[in-house]
Amino acid sequence: MMGFREQLEAIKNFVETEYPGHLEDHGISAPFVTTEFIDFDRFKNDFCLFIEFDGANFAPSPFADDCGQVQRLQANIVIAFRNDTATNLYEKLMDASTALRELLRDEKVHKERLAIADDLTVKAVDWFKYVEGNRHLVASKFSLEFEMQI
Repeated sequence: MMGFREQLEAIKNFVETEYPGHLEDHGISAPFVTTEFIDFDRFKNDFCLFIEFDGANFAPSPFADDCGQVQRLQANIVIAFRNDTATNLYEKLMDASTALRELLRDEKVHKERLAIADDLTVKAVDWFKYVEGNRHLVASKFSLEFEMQI
């Protein structure tokens, strides 16, 4: 059985391996990828990608009083750009968000390639033009829901 830590690492490995190919089409180099807490004071890379779990739903077991197997897992992927003009940052953010959407869509459409989930849904994408009031720091957050590989 894959635990939460292993699932998080599987997502990280998938993103580090597959995302750069989608970014090349937009002229963007690979991001620094981390599963650590989103901390813009600590991570000052030009392009960062943060992966975090948001919650889990369980399938109740009809034979036991426990919470059963993980049914759905919620995660966020946050991409952030800094150290450029506000216009360039926003353009990079839009292109990198498009590339991430393409990657996740490809993952869902080509189920034989699914590397991180049995089923994957992008629930929402939020954009933040001035993170922490800084016009030189932009981000987008992808809210994902998927069935955990068990």
